Amino acid sequence: MIIQTKQKPQGTKRKIADILHKVFYCFVLTLTSTLTPISYCAAGGFDNNSAGTSTAQFLKIASGARGVALGEAYSAMADDASAMDWNPAGLIKIKDHSVSFMHAPYLADTFVDFFSYGERSGEMGAMGVAFKYMNYGTIKKTDQTGMEIGKVTPYDMAFSVGFATYITGFNKDPEERFVLGASGKLIRSQLLSSDNTISADIGILFPYFFDNRFQLAMTAQNFIGTLRYDKIESPLPLILRLGSATRITDYLAVTADIVAVNDNYPFLAMGGELKAGLGRDADLFLRSGFNTRAISDISGLRNLTFGTGFRYTSYSIDYSFSPFGELGSVHRISANMNF
Repeated sequence: MIIQTKQKPQGTKRKIADILHKVFYCFVLTLTSTLTPISYCAAGGFDNNSAGTSTAQFLKIASGARGVALGEAYSAMADDASAMDWNPAGLIKIKDHSVSFMHAPYLADTFVDFFSYGERSGEMGAMGVAFKYMNYGTIKKTDQTGMEIGKVTPYDMAFSVGFATYITGFNKDPEERFVLGASGKLIRSQLLSSDNTISADIGILFPYFFDNRFQLAMTAQNFIGTLRYDKIESPLPLILRLGSATRITDYLAVTADIVAVNDNYPFLAMGGELKAGLGRDADLFLRSGFNTRAISDISGLRNLTFGTGFRYTSYSIDYSFSPFGELGSVHRISANMNF
């Protein structure tokens, strides 16, 4: 004889535990699958011993002053066209159209420029394009005797095309759906000679929790592609992120990312954003953050970030300050238009 009993519905805590278990499982699965092709390369360590074994390091330089001011913990909060450089799934948060531009004089007389555009493509998703360029200045070429024989201007650049789309819960509200984002990249590096390669990013946004105040994100960036210099072929810097964004109140948000890169130790990044209303159409933002990347490699003030921002109607401008100890400091200014 078989006795059937009704199963009690799961409580809220049980549901949250099940979701977090799935998040952890998905992250481990993504980590394993993305590391498989890298294991055949020389750079598969994810530790300090692998420093210098990946190329195109400009891909690790963050774009957008807002995300940098938050300690570079931005994979779950990115909500405009700059999401192309953080988590392509974030394009789904664009309402209609979004344009982002950043210019940043970097260390040792170098500079980085970033431009991105995104737009909503109906109810199912969004699409975007981005261009990233890093110039290393003019360097003198010399022969074996030290005589100058010319000059070279090395640079790196990447052009990306991406999309974001809902992949679950089409009968639910958008906040209750999973979002998949992906982008393809064409990367060019110019030193004495040049080389090109193709790479890709993939990102996931999880449904909102706790009355739409908490969200998780997961990304894998630059997980394919190599560049060859002379006879040496090197992989791109693989970047894995597990991030979160929490809106504690309507005026205070906190972010956190756990970041693993294939040529250094994993690190933790956290940030906070405080909003002050200046009227119906204007807001002022104060931001700060920190991360533990290369925390013992240099001396002086480092690993802290500060910034501010101002929004008026559809326009915003953001500023960030990143000290690098004895190496100097980096100031970023970015402008956004959402229309």
